Amino acid sequence: MTPFASVALFRRNGGTVFKAPRKEPSSHKTQARKSASRFWRGNIVEPDVLTKIVLVQHDGRTVHVAERATVAGQDRPWVEYRLDADTALKTQHIAACMSELGIDPADVPPPMPDVLEINGVIYRREI
Repeated sequence: MTPFASVALFRRNGGTVFKAPRKEPSSHKTQARKSASRFWRGNIVEPDVLTKIVLVQHDGRTVHVAERATVAGQDRPWVEYRLDADTALKTQHIAACMSELGIDPADVPPPMPDVLEINGVIYRREI
């Protein structure tokens, strides 16, 4: 089963806050998205306004993030992107999801360099 974690961003008193993330008991990304949407929509308290649902998955060096914004009560499409572990740890709500998944920042391997020199030969990674 692929581990997923989700978190919701809320607007409260003019600021953006998030509640504690939770693990999604799903084996597929689509199921995890639906489960996260249902859960976070059901946990809205009146002064809070749901602004975004974030689903996080981690594999090796890459953090897969899927976000769904909510504007005026209507859902926008899911937007997916990838981050390296160092960049993901700089964002508080994504870092909280990673800790929920049991990922220790010290154990995450460093990103691969774009240029590598071995015995005088230069290797360049295609991006």
